[in-house]
Amino acid sequence: MTPRRLLGLGALIGFPLATYVGYPTLVWAAAILRPRPFVTDSMHRPPVTFVIAAHNEAALIGAKIRSILNLDYPADRLDCIVACDGCTDDTAAVARAAGDARLLVIELPRQQGKLAAIRAALPHVRGEIIAFTDANAILEQDALNHLVVPFADSDVVVVSGAKQVRNGPEAFYWHYERWIRTRESSSGSVAGADGALYAVRAAAVDASTRAGAADDLLISLRAAQTGGRIVFAPNARTTEAASPGASHAFKARTRTVSGALFALESVPHLLRPRRNDLWWKLTGHKLLRIAAPLLMAVGVIVLTDPLPRVRITAWTVAAGLVPAFALLLIPSGEFVRSARRLARYALAANLAALAGLARFVARRPIDAWTPQRQTPAKTHLS
Repeated sequence: MTPRRLLGLGALIGFPLATYVGYPTLVWAAAILRPRPFVTDSMHRPPVTFVIAAHNEAALIGAKIRSILNLDYPADRLDCIVACDGCTDDTAAVARAAGDARLLVIELPRQQGKLAAIRAALPHVRGEIIAFTDANAILEQDALNHLVVPFADSDVVVVSGAKQVRNGPEAFYWHYERWIRTRESSSGSVAGADGALYAVRAAAVDASTRAGAADDLLISLRAAQTGGRIVFAPNARTTEAASPGASHAFKARTRTVSGALFALESVPHLLRPRRNDLWWKLTGHKLLRIAAPLLMAVGVIVLTDPLPRVRITAWTVAAGLVPAFALLLIPSGEFVRSARRLARYALAANLAALAGLARFVARRPIDAWTPQRQTPAKTHLS
């Protein structure tokens, strides 16, 4: 095999293996060989203000607010702000009806994006800790208790909760993500918080304008850029329904990838080796995943251009037919159906990563978002 073909094969197979197997193995080894424990205090209960940036979430916002105000947490140390980002439905009215004196609803006259909504809420924050959460993420009763415990360590500036998706390929993906984030946290910092639920020391929050940047990644990385840690709280769990359709999942993934690149662009010093442990985690967890689909496409082009002339013989026919017949013999049970769904999900996610990368290169940021949710009955925990 020529060097050119070897490079093509490495791009097509070796790079995704390094991304999805090699990096998790590296972070697992780091957690064992160079652990960095942090102080916890199970009785730590600092004042917390929840901030929810919402756009047209009338179907979900009432249940979301009730779930927050009824958390197993001292009521006098908990309040909530809902920032309605140019809502054209009844989000604000439904939110006010669901709350009490601990709730403040802010209405922005036009949609400006999550960072703008968060900035509008910040002057009204009363808590020492700000907990950010999405309208469709339902918190478990003790989630906040687990989320604030690591703040007993003065080095911790951000704590990310654990997102769970109920079913489908997304559930498998987020299980994989939790495994990686647990090891990242054990060895230092997590490569950014997840927007379903994360908390930041109020004094460290910087939500200044950055067009197109993912708010959760940007805010968490800015908070950690002076050396503070981003840690993971696996028991601070939220649950949400899977994306309602392939089209919505594709758009959401495109926005996520584009937003991650714009966010990383604003904190380039965190990608410099030897500054802190975030540089190699951001590279492995974020940048390699974004680059993988592009390099896989390059690998395909290298391996098929020019197309080699294949001599059709009985052996080449058999080589193609045997796997096909083997697939036909496998019973079409739940395992096969799940494997097919997972394959389609992976393909769509990689195509969306290419779309997000293209938007970043073309300098076409995405600030506005239009949530598409499951029906309210399907978004509650059973």
